[in-house]
Amino acid sequence: MTLDNAAEFLALAESYDADFNPSLPRIVIERGSGAILTDVNGHESIDMSDIIASVGHCHPRHVSALQQAAAQMIVGRGSETNPSRAKLIQQLVDLTPQNLDKVFLATSGSEIVEWATRIARRFSGKHEILAFWGGVYGRTYGAMSMNGLVGRKRRFGPVMPGVIHAPYPYCYRCPFDKQPDSCDYYCITFLDRLLDAESTDDLAALIIEPYEGVGGIIFPPPGYLPRLQEWAMERNVIFILDEVQSSFGRTGKWFALEWEKLNPNMLCLGKGLGSGISIAALVSESRLIAALFPGELGGGNGGNPFACTSALTVIDIIQQEKLNEHAIQVGDYLLDRMRQWQNQFPIIGDVRGRGLCLAMEFVRDRRTKEPVRGFSARVSEACYLKGVSLSGSDHILSLRPPLVITLEQAERAANVIEETIRELAGY
Repeated sequence: MTLDNAAEFLALAESYDADFNPSLPRIVIERGSGAILTDVNGHESIDMSDIIASVGHCHPRHVSALQQAAAQMIVGRGSETNPSRAKLIQQLVDLTPQNLDKVFLATSGSEIVEWATRIARRFSGKHEILAFWGGVYGRTYGAMSMNGLVGRKRRFGPVMPGVIHAPYPYCYRCPFDKQPDSCDYYCITFLDRLLDAESTDDLAALIIEPYEGVGGIIFPPPGYLPRLQEWAMERNVIFILDEVQSSFGRTGKWFALEWEKLNPNMLCLGKGLGSGISIAALVSESRLIAALFPGELGGGNGGNPFACTSALTVIDIIQQEKLNEHAIQVGDYLLDRMRQWQNQFPIIGDVRGRGLCLAMEFVRDRRTKEPVRGFSARVSEACYLKGVSLSGSDHILSLRPPLVITLEQAERAANVIEETIRELAGY
């Protein structure tokens, strides 16, 4: 889908950009405003796929705060503090569960995940980490080693030792062929059998996402995460919750942990915290941080005043504009529309979500649940031409717009998606 004004930029990307993926729709976005994206040809689309732009693209208050911060100070040293850093750390401690009272700032979720596991190993004196099928915890070496998707670590050679992978509670495609209303969380019971077979009795921590983002927007059944937390506590295993994707209003709460009142030992945050400016945070129990010597923690330019100003402004915008409540309102509308489509279109096998984080699976047969490979990419490409920007991966289509999306924009986007599925599936 190449248009004239995009050709020059696409050619440069193909020649020099190592991260450029030529298999994706050939679009060059030039600017954004709120939930609207505009490409270099002037084509506008409703952004239904950007989890990083939590308060929208170029929110006026965000832009103004960044302009002032850039004129004052950009670079910051991790071992020192600055006014915005000190205020942000206090805000994060105030917002998170009471047992979390220390904050470490870095520039990416991958860094934070790496530090969480390193701290857990140091504190516990053990080395094994329990991670989950379908989980994606980052792209750096240690985080990649914990990833539960083979495509995220294929052909990179031996990965970090000591990682054990367990099934995530993907109830729609349960690996144990059980039903959530009668299984009594069998996948947690299975953990003991798994460790008996694979562990060296040296388990330091487990790390889990409250919903699997890259893995398909998969939510565990109600009660699973509290039961898992209890399982970890009984075994003196450090419980790390990876909320890099799910925090700051994405599910309609500051943190997804609030839905079931979880109290992790460490909480990993990122993406939406900076709304486009790179910043990530580890909020931890101080007893765990105390296992490190002063100066051992480090994050390069993490916690610099520019990034901290961005995060403080994002938090303030979410509070002042009541975007958590708004995410639930718009998310409920979208989920209701998706359930209507599920009743109308046999190609939709499952719909799921919470707040502004939703997904649907396309299947050939609801009984066998055979995926319709590549269908979501076709939906995404067709929708873009009609003014809706979506993220589709194989047979799963996800909807994760900026929190500022209006109900009217959500309705327009839903109408386009419904029309497109109807056309492509031949209904």
